[in-house]
Amino acid sequence: MRLSVPLFLARLWWRGRNQSGYRAHLWRRLGWYGSVPASRPRKLIWIHAVSVGETLAIAPLIERLLGDRDDLSLLITSTTPTGAAQVRQRFGERVFSDWIPFDTPGAVRRFFTHWQPCVGVFVETEIWPNMVVQAHAEAIPVVLLNARLSKRSARGYARVSSVIRPTLASFSIIAAQERADARRLVALGACPDQVVVTGNLKFALDPQALRAAYQAEHQRLGGALQDRPVWLAASTHPGEEEAVLNAFLALKGVSPNALLMLAPRHPERADSILALPAMQALQVIRHSEQRDMQRSDDVLLIDTLGSLGALTGFADLVFVGGSLVPHGGHNPLEAAVWQLPILTGSHTFNFATMYRDLVRCGGAIQVELPTLTDAVMGLIGPDSDRRQATEIGARAGAFQSAQSGVIEAQWAVLSAHLP
Repeated sequence: MRLSVPLFLARLWWRGRNQSGYRAHLWRRLGWYGSVPASRPRKLIWIHAVSVGETLAIAPLIERLLGDRDDLSLLITSTTPTGAAQVRQRFGERVFSDWIPFDTPGAVRRFFTHWQPCVGVFVETEIWPNMVVQAHAEAIPVVLLNARLSKRSARGYARVSSVIRPTLASFSIIAAQERADARRLVALGACPDQVVVTGNLKFALDPQALRAAYQAEHQRLGGALQDRPVWLAASTHPGEEEAVLNAFLALKGVSPNALLMLAPRHPERADSILALPAMQALQVIRHSEQRDMQRSDDVLLIDTLGSLGALTGFADLVFVGGSLVPHGGHNPLEAAVWQLPILTGSHTFNFATMYRDLVRCGGAIQVELPTLTDAVMGLIGPDSDRRQATEIGARAGAFQSAQSGVIEAQWAVLSAHLP
């Protein structure tokens, strides 16, 4: 692992060409944290959420910790700059935030010496062998929440079973999203009596919080969106924006007042999206501009963090990205909360069961690149049957509402290991 560190540093430096945050605080990624904090936090609960998705998933439990256990301090570590920015935006100075170090023995020891957590919490698929085993050796309980493990990931981990088996066995408890996840984790080495199935935290969205954020956006955007068909393309990746823009241009050909809200998964890609040829014929406003939207605007480019949930409420139709290209899809439930019809591609292996059930109940439609335009036209075009779109959205909303008790189940797992 130590021999890989130069490669990891080089990769971070390379990624920093487009996002400078990857080049920041590289010494902290090596476990060099400087002097010990003047007032070391007592009863420190350490939570590692690798990026934005994991931070949003664990947010309800963090809020509950902050509200119910004011005797505890929280440290949230991240791997990506967008994840770190989400932590700062969502929780501010209520928590400590830092970078997780590379998973080498020396960096891990320095991390534990500096922060001295009394409990460690990992989220979803984060399995850091040296970190978990070292915590276990120091008698620090380590919890894996909202755990998921796809068939593809399980096959990859099986190739390094000599490392993964003792790592999984070192977790104090694992809260798996689904039975299939639990079976794969046990097959790879997790102790069967330490794995429980609790459901997916990403089902646990707060509709009231989303609607409050929606009202805050409405003053700025509402007037420009009235009586217009609005299509949201959310969490898109390279190769998807081009298809979305072509479909939108076709929609504008028959519905000139149509609006596209385009939210790339990584907001730092906004400049490259603006440079796409299809964008040159469109009037674009960036959400970060913080100016009132005009009815002449064709595209709202969402280049800010934390605003997608509220902006979803303005849409008539949502396409969830990462699914027309093989990224595994993204969480569709923000659209379901707003009872909106959902379009998805076929590459949804990160949320396979969720999308399978959502499509089966009629709350989402699966499309491919050649059928995207027809699907959009059929749901919000001038000749579309709006009753069909309403029915699909209602089924999506019912699907989301039926998922209950997830926060309580995972809180029970976590609270049992708190001091």
